Amino acid sequence: MDRIDRDKSISRRGFAQWAGTALAAGTALAGSAAAAPADPLTAAQIVDLIKAKLAAEGVVWGPSNFDGFHLGDPNVPVIGVATTFQSTFQVLQRSLAARKNFVISHESTFWDGFDPVEVMMKDPVCQAKIRFAEQNRMAVWRIHDHWHRRKPDPIFVGLARKLGWAEYYQLDTRPRRYEIPEMSLQEVARNVQRKLGTQNVVVVGDRNLRVKTIGDCAHILSSVLPVLGTCDVALVGETPQHDTFEYLRDAMSLGMKKGVVMISHEGLEEWGMQACADWLKPLIPGIPVEWIAAGDPFQVPTIRV
Repeated sequence: MDRIDRDKSISRRGFAQWAGTALAAGTALAGSAAAAPADPLTAAQIVDLIKAKLAAEGVVWGPSNFDGFHLGDPNVPVIGVATTFQSTFQVLQRSLAARKNFVISHESTFWDGFDPVEVMMKDPVCQAKIRFAEQNRMAVWRIHDHWHRRKPDPIFVGLARKLGWAEYYQLDTRPRRYEIPEMSLQEVARNVQRKLGTQNVVVVGDRNLRVKTIGDCAHILSSVLPVLGTCDVALVGETPQHDTFEYLRDAMSLGMKKGVVMISHEGLEEWGMQACADWLKPLIPGIPVEWIAAGDPFQVPTIRV
């Protein structure tokens, strides 16, 4: 990955002061890494072990626009590993505090899904993340495509467990679905809120709609349509309002009894990276491994009348 000229400073004084404070907090971790036992595994060596274990499970490493090192030095000696949904700055800080200098992230460090393009390389937030990793001897490696390629997909299995619906989850159907005890659409949404611990749940459809089947899907209308064709409700993460919601509104006007429950991208996929930590621990028994939640990025104000 291209490096920012270290002589360049972040242009915004306030931001620089804040980033400098965060960087100073990492001195202890850098010293600990230097004092670690001789010849500890590097981040790159741990990745090689991960690739070998995936290959043994039938997931041979192949081309990917996403998976790979996104931040820091792959040859950094590792004193601890954190798995997470997304390597936000807060996750990097919390990993540092927890003495985890290798972060394995499902989503992108630089927000657009790829390594930073030229325009982002000059952005102060992008610069701060790069400097934070370099000065604190941290590395961030992304595993997206290959984690989804495991069978069954640990991202959606993790969600099923978190929702308390693992026994209702049918992995072998296409599209995948939950066959739940009948309840209303409103009850479905409230269960999702309770289990995920968030108010950030958006529903389109008749709240009294009777629901027996819920299909899980990803982020765009093309993935939602097969679910709505076979299930009562689609459970999605961060789908665009301009396509899925408007499609369903028109479908309801035509008399179709369907619904959509939308949660955040994090709420959909966070739990599969919790499973990643458990999967990784036996592979590197001498290195502490911890799941660090990225958390729901949204706030939903309480309405007071």
